[in-house]
Amino acid sequence: MGLLSLFKERPGSYYGKRAYKYVDRLLRESRDLLIVSPYIDDYYASYLARHSRGKKIYIISSSIASTAAKKLRRDDSLGGSFTAAFITVSVNWLLFVLNASNPLFTFSSVTIGMALVFLSLTHRNSIFLKIPQEFVHAKMYVGDSEAIEGSANLTYAGMHKNIESIRQVVDPKAVDALKRQFWTLWNSL
Repeated sequence: MGLLSLFKERPGSYYGKRAYKYVDRLLRESRDLLIVSPYIDDYYASYLARHSRGKKIYIISSSIASTAAKKLRRDDSLGGSFTAAFITVSVNWLLFVLNASNPLFTFSSVTIGMALVFLSLTHRNSIFLKIPQEFVHAKMYVGDSEAIEGSANLTYAGMHKNIESIRQVVDPKAVDALKRQFWTLWNSL
């Protein structure tokens, strides 16, 4: 009799090394994410950064790896967007000056430049990270219309190697309650 046979799965509850399937899907598919996990490693920081386009992601983590925090904060300010916009505008003005005699080239380079500036300013990642002084041990992943609570940290080991227990929450009232709980915690830090 293995350790996992001691657990009896209930609908919406999952044990063992399968937690990542449900959490990863929630992280990929939700437009707005609220995450509380005391530990976040480089693997999941990269995962969130890769899947953050067009999303708002709010994270509370007490003991995040410093390299993971850098990955998550990389696009947290407008600095990167403005730098990309400045470089794009500078290159396009240089192309404009060098090829001012060709109206078609000038029009296309300015149009492309304006489009790139717009994209760099409007489609940046929106990841907001709070690292509280007090240790927050809760684990909660809340998406648009569902949430996951349980024992799994947002680390590769927590999601793929450890025997964890998670509970999927799909009742709209319960999901809204978890969202309120998250914002209460966020605003208290």
